[in-house]
Amino acid sequence: MTSLEEVIEEYRQVVEEKIVEAEAAKKKLDLLIEIQKIKGKRLRGENLTEDDVYQAMKLLCWSSFAGCCSPAKGCPWNAAVSDALGVVYEELYEEKRKVAGKYLTLARS
Repeated sequence: MTSLEEVIEEYRQVVEEKIVEAEAAKKKLDLLIEIQKIKGKRLRGENLTEDDVYQAMKLLCWSSFAGCCSPAKGCPWNAAVSDALGVVYEELYEEKRKVAGKYLTLARS
């Protein structure tokens, strides 16, 4: 039989996990709003700074397109950053594959 204290502790853990999830989701939302401002800057014809680019790429898994998956995965974070920066990710990914291929060829030599 489960005691009241055990139920309370179990429920406390569930609530704490949800709080952590909500805080992480809030951070992503805040970052998306910042990225939207960067996109607006680009669309107004203003030059993006290096800081703008790094700020936008914080949304990506490894804070860089270098670690991104294939465009076929349909990652919403990749799509958001690409859109904000005006990058055609499919083209960038193809260049990334070429560079990796050249690197691996050199490594085998």
